[in-house]
Amino acid sequence: MTWFFISIVAFLAGHILPGLFRRQLVAALGTSLYLFAFSAISIGLLVWVIAAELNADYIALWPYDPRSHWVPLVAMLPVCWLWVAALRQPCPLSIGRAKGYDPAHPGINRFTRHPLLLGVFIWGTAHLFPNGHLAAAIFFGGSALFALLGMGRMEKMRLRQLGAAEFDRLSAGTRRFYVPGLLKGALDWRDVLGGIILYGVILALHPLVLGRDPLAF
Repeated sequence: MTWFFISIVAFLAGHILPGLFRRQLVAALGTSLYLFAFSAISIGLLVWVIAAELNADYIALWPYDPRSHWVPLVAMLPVCWLWVAALRQPCPLSIGRAKGYDPAHPGINRFTRHPLLLGVFIWGTAHLFPNGHLAAAIFFGGSALFALLGMGRMEKMRLRQLGAAEFDRLSAGTRRFYVPGLLKGALDWRDVLGGIILYGVILALHPLVLGRDPLAF
Protein backbone atom coordinates (compact mmCIF):
# COMPACT_ATOMS: atom_id res chain seq x y z
CA MET A 1 0.00 0.00 0.00
CA THR A 2 2.97 2.33 0.49
CA TRP A 3 3.52 2.99 -3.21
CA PHE A 4 -0.20 3.45 -3.72
CA PHE A 5 -0.36 6.21 -1.10
CA ILE A 6 2.79 7.82 -2.51
CA SER A 7 1.22 7.82 -5.99
CA ILE A 8 -1.95 9.44 -4.61
CA VAL A 9 0.05 12.20 -2.92
CA ALA A 10 2.05 12.77 -6.12
CA PHE A 11 -1.14 12.92 -8.20
CA LEU A 12 -2.72 15.50 -5.88
CA ALA A 13 0.47 17.55 -5.78
CA GLY A 14 0.65 17.41 -9.57
CA HIS A 15 -2.75 19.06 -9.78
CA ILE A 16 -2.61 21.47 -6.84
CA LEU A 17 0.88 22.93 -7.25
CA PRO A 18 0.56 23.95 -10.93
CA GLY A 19 -2.67 25.75 -10.05
CA LEU A 20 -0.94 27.72 -7.31
CA PHE A 21 1.81 28.84 -9.67
CA ARG A 22 -0.19 28.91 -12.92
CA ARG A 23 0.41 32.59 -13.64
CA GLN A 24 4.18 32.31 -13.22
CA LEU A 25 4.36 29.06 -15.20
CA VAL A 26 2.29 30.44 -18.08
CA ALA A 27 4.46 33.56 -18.15
CA ALA A 28 7.61 31.41 -18.31
CA LEU A 29 6.43 28.65 -20.66
CA GLY A 30 3.54 30.14 -22.60
CA THR A 31 -0.03 28.86 -22.46
CA SER A 32 0.35 26.07 -25.04
CA LEU A 33 3.50 24.57 -23.52
CA TYR A 34 2.08 24.88 -20.01
CA LEU A 35 -1.11 23.03 -20.97
CA PHE A 36 0.88 20.36 -22.81
CA ALA A 37 3.23 19.82 -19.86
CA PHE A 38 0.38 19.81 -17.35
CA SER A 39 -1.60 17.29 -19.43
CA ALA A 40 1.41 15.01 -19.94
CA ILE A 41 2.31 15.04 -16.25
CA SER A 42 -1.33 14.45 -15.25
CA ILE A 43 -1.63 11.44 -17.55
CA GLY A 44 1.67 10.02 -16.32
CA LEU A 45 0.65 10.40 -12.68
CA LEU A 46 -2.76 8.86 -13.37
CA VAL A 47 -1.12 5.83 -14.99
CA TRP A 48 1.09 5.49 -11.91
CA VAL A 49 -1.93 5.65 -9.57
CA ILE A 50 -3.81 3.01 -11.59
CA ALA A 51 -0.80 0.69 -11.64
CA ALA A 52 -0.28 1.16 -7.90
CA GLU A 53 -3.97 0.49 -7.18
CA LEU A 54 -3.93 -2.73 -9.19
CA ASN A 55 -0.93 -3.97 -7.22
CA ALA A 56 -1.95 -2.71 -3.77
CA ASP A 57 -2.68 -5.06 -0.88
CA TYR A 58 -6.29 -6.26 -0.78
CA ILE A 59 -7.97 -4.94 2.37
CA ALA A 60 -11.68 -5.75 2.24
CA LEU A 61 -14.19 -3.11 3.29
CA TRP A 62 -17.44 -4.77 2.21
CA PRO A 63 -18.34 -8.14 0.64
CA TYR A 64 -18.64 -8.53 -3.11
CA ASP A 65 -22.16 -8.83 -4.49
CA PRO A 66 -22.26 -10.27 -8.06
CA ARG A 67 -25.17 -7.98 -8.89
CA SER A 68 -22.97 -4.94 -8.29
CA HIS A 69 -21.03 -5.90 -11.43
CA TRP A 70 -23.87 -4.39 -13.46
CA VAL A 71 -23.55 -0.92 -11.94
CA PRO A 72 -20.42 0.23 -13.82
CA LEU A 73 -21.38 -1.82 -16.86
CA VAL A 74 -24.62 0.17 -17.21
CA ALA A 75 -23.26 3.51 -15.99
CA MET A 76 -20.35 3.63 -18.40
CA LEU A 77 -22.49 4.14 -21.51
CA PRO A 78 -23.84 7.55 -20.39
CA VAL A 79 -20.35 8.33 -19.11
CA CYS A 80 -19.01 7.75 -22.62
CA TRP A 81 -21.69 10.03 -24.07
CA LEU A 82 -20.61 12.75 -21.64
CA TRP A 83 -16.93 12.32 -22.48
CA VAL A 84 -17.52 12.42 -26.22
CA ALA A 85 -19.71 15.52 -25.82
CA ALA A 86 -16.95 17.14 -23.74
CA LEU A 87 -14.51 16.57 -26.59
CA ARG A 88 -16.86 17.54 -29.41
CA GLN A 89 -18.75 20.49 -27.95
CA PRO A 90 -17.47 23.76 -26.50
CA CYS A 91 -17.54 23.93 -22.69
CA PRO A 92 -16.35 27.46 -21.92
CA LEU A 93 -16.78 27.21 -18.14
CA SER A 94 -15.09 23.85 -17.65
CA ILE A 95 -12.35 21.60 -18.99
CA GLY A 96 -12.51 21.78 -22.76
CA ARG A 97 -12.46 24.30 -25.55
CA ALA A 98 -14.32 27.59 -25.42
CA LYS A 99 -13.94 28.48 -29.11
CA GLY A 100 -17.16 28.26 -31.08
CA TYR A 101 -19.50 28.45 -28.10
CA ASP A 102 -22.85 30.13 -28.74
CA PRO A 103 -24.90 30.98 -25.61
CA ALA A 104 -28.04 30.78 -27.75
CA HIS A 105 -27.26 27.11 -28.44
CA PRO A 106 -25.60 25.76 -25.26
CA GLY A 107 -25.70 22.10 -26.33
CA ILE A 108 -24.37 19.80 -23.61
CA ASN A 109 -24.13 22.82 -21.30
CA ARG A 110 -27.93 22.75 -21.01
CA PHE A 111 -27.53 19.47 -19.14
CA THR A 112 -24.20 20.14 -17.44
CA ARG A 113 -21.46 22.73 -17.76
CA HIS A 114 -18.97 20.03 -16.79
CA PRO A 115 -19.55 16.91 -18.93
CA LEU A 116 -16.01 15.62 -18.51
CA LEU A 117 -16.03 16.02 -14.73
CA LEU A 118 -19.57 14.69 -14.37
CA GLY A 119 -18.47 11.65 -16.36
CA VAL A 120 -15.52 11.12 -14.02
CA PHE A 121 -17.85 11.47 -11.01
CA ILE A 122 -20.26 8.83 -12.35
CA TRP A 123 -17.37 6.56 -13.41
CA GLY A 124 -15.77 6.71 -9.96
CA THR A 125 -19.02 6.28 -8.06
CA ALA A 126 -20.19 3.36 -10.21
CA HIS A 127 -16.90 1.50 -9.82
CA LEU A 128 -17.14 1.66 -6.03
CA PHE A 129 -19.98 -0.87 -5.95
CA PRO A 130 -18.11 -3.97 -7.19
CA ASN A 131 -14.74 -2.95 -5.72
CA GLY A 132 -15.13 -3.17 -1.96
CA HIS A 133 -11.50 -2.92 -0.92
CA LEU A 134 -9.47 -0.07 0.52
CA ALA A 135 -7.28 0.83 -2.46
CA ALA A 136 -10.22 0.85 -4.87
CA ALA A 137 -12.36 2.86 -2.47
CA ILE A 138 -9.65 5.50 -2.19
CA PHE A 139 -8.99 5.54 -5.94
CA PHE A 140 -12.57 5.54 -7.25
CA GLY A 141 -14.09 7.46 -4.34
CA GLY A 142 -11.30 10.00 -4.42
CA SER A 143 -11.68 10.43 -8.18
CA ALA A 144 -15.42 11.02 -7.81
CA LEU A 145 -14.88 13.56 -5.03
CA PHE A 146 -12.06 15.25 -6.96
CA ALA A 147 -14.37 15.65 -9.98
CA LEU A 148 -17.26 16.96 -7.90
CA LEU A 149 -15.12 19.57 -6.17
CA GLY A 150 -13.50 20.40 -9.49
CA MET A 151 -16.77 21.74 -10.88
CA GLY A 152 -16.88 24.58 -8.38
CA ARG A 153 -13.15 25.14 -8.69
CA MET A 154 -13.35 25.44 -12.48
CA GLU A 155 -16.20 27.94 -12.28
CA LYS A 156 -14.33 30.10 -9.77
CA MET A 157 -11.26 30.06 -12.02
CA ARG A 158 -13.32 30.97 -15.10
CA LEU A 159 -15.06 33.77 -13.17
CA ARG A 160 -11.69 35.17 -12.20
CA GLN A 161 -10.37 34.89 -15.76
CA LEU A 162 -13.42 36.16 -17.63
CA GLY A 163 -14.96 38.67 -15.24
CA ALA A 164 -18.51 38.66 -13.93
CA ALA A 165 -20.19 40.09 -17.04
CA GLU A 166 -18.68 37.58 -19.48
CA PHE A 167 -19.17 34.70 -17.07
CA ASP A 168 -22.85 35.57 -16.72
CA ARG A 169 -23.21 35.82 -20.50
CA LEU A 170 -21.67 32.39 -21.07
CA SER A 171 -23.49 30.72 -18.19
CA ALA A 172 -26.95 31.90 -19.27
CA GLY A 173 -29.11 28.88 -20.05
CA THR A 174 -26.62 26.43 -18.53
CA ARG A 175 -26.62 24.37 -15.34
CA ARG A 176 -24.17 22.32 -13.34
CA PHE A 177 -26.66 19.47 -13.58
CA TYR A 178 -30.14 19.66 -15.08
CA VAL A 179 -31.79 16.46 -16.31
CA PRO A 180 -34.48 18.18 -18.47
CA GLY A 181 -31.60 19.67 -20.46
CA LEU A 182 -31.19 16.27 -22.11
CA LEU A 183 -34.52 16.88 -23.84
CA LYS A 184 -33.39 20.25 -25.17
CA GLY A 185 -30.62 19.24 -27.54
CA ALA A 186 -27.81 18.58 -25.07
CA LEU A 187 -26.60 15.62 -27.15
CA ASP A 188 -26.79 15.09 -30.90
CA TRP A 189 -26.47 11.88 -32.90
CA ARG A 190 -22.70 12.24 -33.20
CA ASP A 191 -22.31 12.34 -29.42
CA VAL A 192 -24.54 9.28 -29.07
CA LEU A 193 -22.77 7.31 -31.81
CA GLY A 194 -19.32 8.36 -30.61
CA GLY A 195 -20.22 7.35 -27.06
CA ILE A 196 -21.35 3.90 -28.19
CA ILE A 197 -18.08 3.42 -30.10
CA LEU A 198 -16.02 4.59 -27.11
CA TYR A 199 -17.98 2.24 -24.85
CA GLY A 200 -17.16 -0.68 -27.14
CA VAL A 201 -13.48 0.28 -27.23
CA ILE A 202 -13.34 0.45 -23.42
CA LEU A 203 -14.99 -2.98 -23.11
CA ALA A 204 -12.48 -4.44 -25.58
CA LEU A 205 -9.38 -2.85 -24.04
CA HIS A 206 -10.31 -3.21 -20.36
CA PRO A 207 -9.13 -6.84 -20.00
CA LEU A 208 -6.04 -6.21 -22.14
CA VAL A 209 -4.87 -3.07 -20.34
CA LEU A 210 -6.17 -3.64 -16.80
CA GLY A 211 -6.40 -7.42 -16.71
CA ARG A 212 -10.08 -7.38 -15.70
CA ASP A 213 -12.90 -8.28 -18.09
CA PRO A 214 -16.08 -6.24 -17.42
CA LEU A 215 -18.12 -8.91 -19.22
CA ALA A 216 -16.79 -11.82 -17.15
CA PHE A 217 -19.43 -12.65 -14.54
